[in-house]
Amino acid sequence: MPPSPSQTSPPAYPRHSSNGSRRSRQNSSTDARLSIIVEDGNPPPPRPQKAHYFHRPFNRHWNLVDDDPPRPSFDRSPPQYSLWDATGRKGVRLWEVRKNHRVRRRGGWKRTILIAFVVTIAAVALAVGLVVGLKKNSKSVEPLSPSQSPSSSPKFPAGSYTFQTYLISVTTNCSSSPLSWTCLPFRTYSESPSDSVASYQWIIIDTGSPSSPNLTISSSDNPFNIDFANASLSLLGKDSDSERYTFTANFEKRVPLLGDKSCFYSNASLKGTFYTKRAKSTTPAESSTASTALNPSATADIPSDKFAQWRYAVDATVSASGGSDVPACYHMNGADKGAQYSEGGASKTVKDVCSCEYKNYNL
Repeated sequence: MPPSPSQTSPPAYPRHSSNGSRRSRQNSSTDARLSIIVEDGNPPPPRPQKAHYFHRPFNRHWNLVDDDPPRPSFDRSPPQYSLWDATGRKGVRLWEVRKNHRVRRRGGWKRTILIAFVVTIAAVALAVGLVVGLKKNSKSVEPLSPSQSPSSSPKFPAGSYTFQTYLISVTTNCSSSPLSWTCLPFRTYSESPSDSVASYQWIIIDTGSPSSPNLTISSSDNPFNIDFANASLSLLGKDSDSERYTFTANFEKRVPLLGDKSCFYSNASLKGTFYTKRAKSTTPAESSTASTALNPSATADIPSDKFAQWRYAVDATVSASGGSDVPACYHMNGADKGAQYSEGGASKTVKDVCSCEYKNYNL
């Protein structure tokens, strides 16, 4: 019986050669590729030699052993990493250093308290030094003792002094009412030497240099209520027997009247002159206890040894010129000015002057 077409015709698909299959399985173990399919039992063509490393494409440089680049894998996550797992020299990990008690004892709250204590002590020392330095700089110039003379102190006449004078004369020409101008202590030297003493307390400061002095004078608390500050001193007759310093200071003079009335002279001035060699007059009034101050309560807070007595001649004149609304008189509400009133009479001119003359020589 003749064979059927299915037995004699070749198969629809090529068959695998047993030799080719064996060779293909061997190659797949090393190259990790699909098996080579052969037809008609013929052996596969010869395999080309591998190209040299430097002749390979860039994407073939990944694997020096195999031809294929490494295949990515998503089967597992990258290993966990911690800073404390880092390994230092000699295989010591950071977490082991962190747990070391000897290392921990080097810091901590004790060290913080120590640092804070040192900083506090330094701040307190600095504050104390600044306070002491400022107090030293703020002290007034120490007055010269009575035994000191111009030639014994290079800073002369800088210092704090009491200038003792006597009321010599009083003029009231600037006002239509003589009662509106008065002069402390209300009695002249000719009337009573012991009751005419008037003491001024002035402070002299030199802000210049030894070669170029710059002297200014200011008032301190005194019973005359003549307040001024930093009036410039002028030197006249240098190195002569009549060597002297002069100054002029403007202020408002108040004259209390009866009741709540007071008159004010806004154009009042004080002109002072003190000598450095001219002798003053010696009178019995200088040893009187009444000559220290006109109003003891006004100078009770000033130590008696703070202002040295000026041992030379002094004169001072308080004056004011007449004019419109001179003086200006008010009803007082304590220390405040109230309603203004007039003392009556015609106004005086600027040529009409009121004055109080004080000095301690040629009495």
